[in-house]
Parts: sequence; structure tokens; C-alpha cells
Amino acid sequence: MGLRGKHAMSETSTQDFFTRQAEEARGPEPQGPPKRKRRRLKRVIIASGVSLVVMLGAVVGGSVLYINHEVGSIHRVHVAALTAASQPAEAHGAMNVLLTDTGVVPRANYQTGFIEVLHLNAGQHGGAVISFPANVIVSVPGRGQMQLGQTMAIGGPSLMIATLERLTHIRIDHYAAIDFAGLTDAVNAMGGVDVDVPYTTTSFGWTFHRGVNHLSGVTRGTASDVLAYVRQPAVSEVGRMQLQENLLRAILRKIGKRNFFERGFANFHVLNAIVNALTVDTDFGASQLRHLALRLGDLEGRDGVSIDVPTTGSPRTGGLQPVFLIHKLSNKLWHAVRHDQVMQFAHRYPFTVTPIAPG
Repeated sequence: MGLRGKHAMSETSTQDFFTRQAEEARGPEPQGPPKRKRRRLKRVIIASGVSLVVMLGAVVGGSVLYINHEVGSIHRVHVAALTAASQPAEAHGAMNVLLTDTGVVPRANYQTGFIEVLHLNAGQHGGAVISFPANVIVSVPGRGQMQLGQTMAIGGPSLMIATLERLTHIRIDHYAAIDFAGLTDAVNAMGGVDVDVPYTTTSFGWTFHRGVNHLSGVTRGTASDVLAYVRQPAVSEVGRMQLQENLLRAILRKIGKRNFFERGFANFHVLNAIVNALTVDTDFGASQLRHLALRLGDLEGRDGVSIDVPTTGSPRTGGLQPVFLIHKLSNKLWHAVRHDQVMQFAHRYPFTVTPIAPG
């Protein structure tokens, strides 16, 4: 667990921390024609998008009677864009789920950026997670050019879905969101989790030292150590997205290691906390969640890959500085998603593959 620091991090160490987080989130900038990295791709695991849905899988993977009750208690929201006549044609057998977080820090007007599309291939195998920087500039229906993350504040998930569908011509079938404040209770219920920090940094009154830190879900002042870790102001949108991904994987590692959902009723305290942190659209039925859980195994091996949407502008600029799509390459990515060929895209453009987070 991070301890309260006596001194704020210096400007130099702040920039070093941001730079390190950005590099880990985006990987190296391409230098000429990229070489194939098949060995690396075979070891890639799905990051944050699948992490959220694995949690949904956990919800449907334990005691059936209790789980059915818990699934019924997941908070739901109506998303008009999911039934709009303007949606792209449905890809039979495939599924696309927009994943975000709830977007705010308690008692602070502070937006976060966690935007991903989970794509499950038709044919019952394979898929991908496509990560969008919240500060990427896009054309928003009826609003003109703005950062993608701003659409949630202006028009909720419906406007973000309409924006992504017009940009990519990919049909979004469902919506899910995770409340990182709610995950504090889950981390506390499971006895904490360990995360790796590349540089000592201070956030919301908490100090995280370089190396392995134990997050226990304890709240002090305005934020828990969990929220302070994932919402560090010193890093960019890309860096914060990576921190959130890292926390989710740490939670999943501990769930798998301790078998929280296989050892009796007491462990349903963890399950209940995770359920309370989730929101899904009103049409995301229990049977669809179970189907999704059954498909997750296809995404954990070489049939699954996580991709960063290709953008220009270095993430090392920090803060909320906008980045811009590399349209020629991103159009190839949208085509690959529509035709269940994201793995082939990853082999051809390996620098777009999301690196595995530390720790």
C-alpha cells in the first residue's frame, strides 16, 4: 500500500513517470517498415476490455442460483443508440461491446479515459480488444470535431456509440461500464492486490513507491489508494488508461489464484462487490452474459489480441493534449474488425499491439 508522501514529485520525475507510462501503453513509435513479431503476438493477452468482461464471466461462473440473482441486480441503463435505425448492418455471429468507466473522480470534476471495443469473432472463436485514447479527435454527429472522451459528458453512451459507429462502420451491440470507485470494495474484500509502479509518484495524497505496491482498498482523505493509483494527474490519458488496465489484470490474477468463486459462500462478498461496480445496457440479458463468458476462453490465447488505435502525435506530450488518427492505417483496422481479421492486422502492424502491463 502506498504511504502518504512528505514531498511532491519533482517536475523531472513527473515527466519521467509520464514518459515511462506512455511508452508502456503505446510501445515504440514505428521506425520504417515494421517486422513481423509472431513470437510476441503468440504471448499477447487481452487487456482491460477483456478484464471487464472476465468479471462478467465470473458473475455467471459460480453458484447458478446465487449468480442468477446477482446478474439480475446489475445496474442497467437504457442506451437509445443500440436500437437506432442508423446503426450499421449486424454482423451475424459477431459481437461488439463498448466498454468505458464511469468517467469521474468522486468530489472532483475530473474526467477519465477508458474507451475500448471488445470484438468477438463470428464462428465461435477469436476476437480482439480495440483501445481508443480518450483524447483522440473525431467527428461527432451534430457536434463537429472534438475529443472522443468528451462525447460521454455531452450525450452519454449513445453519443459515443453513434460517433464510433460513424467513424468505423462497426455495429456496437452492447454497452458496459465499470466504476473504479466501486472496485475499491472488491479489492478490499479480496485482501488487496499488488501492482508494479515504474517510478515513485504522488496522487491524491497517496505516494506510490517504485516497485511493487500493495493496494488494499483503504480510503483516506478524498480517495482510496485504488482510485489514487488509477487516476494519477501526472500522466496522460494514455497513461491513465494503462494504469486502469493494470489494476484490472491484478484483480483477475488474484481471483484466479485464490479461486474466490469456487470456495463457498463467504467469497461471494467479492462477487457482490464486482457486481455492484458494473453497469450494462438494458438489453444485455443474462443469457447473453453467459454466452459471452463461454467465449472468453477463445480470447486468452493466440486467437485473441489487443490493439491500440493508431494515432499521430506523441503520447509523451502529456496531459489532455489531443492526438489524431492515422486514417489510412485506422481504416485498415476498422476493415479488419468488420471481417474478423484483427489478428492478421496485428501480424502486419505489430507496433499497434497493446503491450502487456508491468506487474
